[in-house]
Amino acid sequence: MKIQTSVRVEDTLYNEAKNIFTTLGLSFGDAVNIFLAKVAMEKSIPFNLSIPSKELEKRFTNLENNTNTQIYKTANELFEELGI
Repeated sequence: MKIQTSVRVEDTLYNEAKNIFTTLGLSFGDAVNIFLAKVAMEKSIPFNLSIPSKELEKRFTNLENNTNTQIYKTANELFEELGI
């Protein structure tokens, strides 16, 4: 037996996701059913959910404010700075 439900989602996320699902040959409903099946099988959310650490939050703030950051033109330049 199937039930019908409705959810409120951000329109931009819905449209982006729907385009990807279409490319994969899936409807939005198919994708939701796959997600629900994974949740039921794994007895958990099938991806990592976490709260950012204080260090990561600090780095986000630095990036947003363009403070305490270093930009490298090449990966080799970064590796040299790191001594790798």
